[in-house]
Amino acid sequence: MKGLIIREPWIGMILDGCKTWELRTQHTTTRGEIALIRKGSSQIVGVADLVDSLPPLDRKGLAESVQFHRVPPAEQESALANGWLFPWLIVNARRLSTPVPYLHPNGAVTWVNLDPDTSQSIARARQATRAEPGLVPLKTPSQSAIVHSGLAVDAGVASARGPDRNGGLGAKISPALEAELVATADRLGVRVKALRSDTTKMRSFTVPSRAGDQIVLVHRDARSTSHVQIFLAPALDGRVAHEIAGIPGVQRYVNAKTNDHRMRHSAFHVFKEPQPIGEPFGHGWLLDQHRAGELFGKLVEIIRGK
Repeated sequence: MKGLIIREPWIGMILDGCKTWELRTQHTTTRGEIALIRKGSSQIVGVADLVDSLPPLDRKGLAESVQFHRVPPAEQESALANGWLFPWLIVNARRLSTPVPYLHPNGAVTWVNLDPDTSQSIARARQATRAEPGLVPLKTPSQSAIVHSGLAVDAGVASARGPDRNGGLGAKISPALEAELVATADRLGVRVKALRSDTTKMRSFTVPSRAGDQIVLVHRDARSTSHVQIFLAPALDGRVAHEIAGIPGVQRYVNAKTNDHRMRHSAFHVFKEPQPIGEPFGHGWLLDQHRAGELFGKLVEIIRGK
């Protein structure tokens, strides 16, 4: 297990669930559960999931994404000058019931490779926690922020830009929201396919089920700021539609052009099912954005049981 060294006040904000972007000076390829080390204390105070590393922010992106990184305006010039512009997405933070001491190696300033004994101590501290939460709810700003490639823009600004070529608003799924879905998938043992690029429109999740692996696609190029689009293979949809429709906060996606539940997209070839002439399609659902992690988890559990 690896431990990430974070100074105050940032580590406290992460543990409180109000900070999901930890700004660093470079990308990281590390993913999965990490330990949270309070700088200068030689103690591990929590654990969390590091789920992604975003492109660097520019001045505007830094200013417009405060709700994720929490760097106040007065400190942003310093962040720009020192290159603290690479957001690492950290979610599902949990405090340990008792801080775990560790031996700090000389020269370690970012990561610490923890020995097996320390990792076991962390596991015991987690078990001793009286009420370990599941996913930490992500703070949602009063006006939905839509984030793409590290730049956050107000939903009203996105709307003013007009529809994109697919008839949507041109707004992208928030990385903080996407991180919540990825963390939910990781918690439930669902495989998450890496993105080919920051502009990839579909995020693929593979859910193990009784009938074999099932693909769930999340549309990253969201049409609505209030919902997240989920698409299933038609055969799978036929088996689970009745149960999914019974989840409060989930509704059917309706294709305005065809007046059905399909969305045609070249990415749907991953379903590997017979398709009509033209681009393949999947059957769609809309999840309430404010409960997306919870609702996605329920959808996964339904699929897993089929």
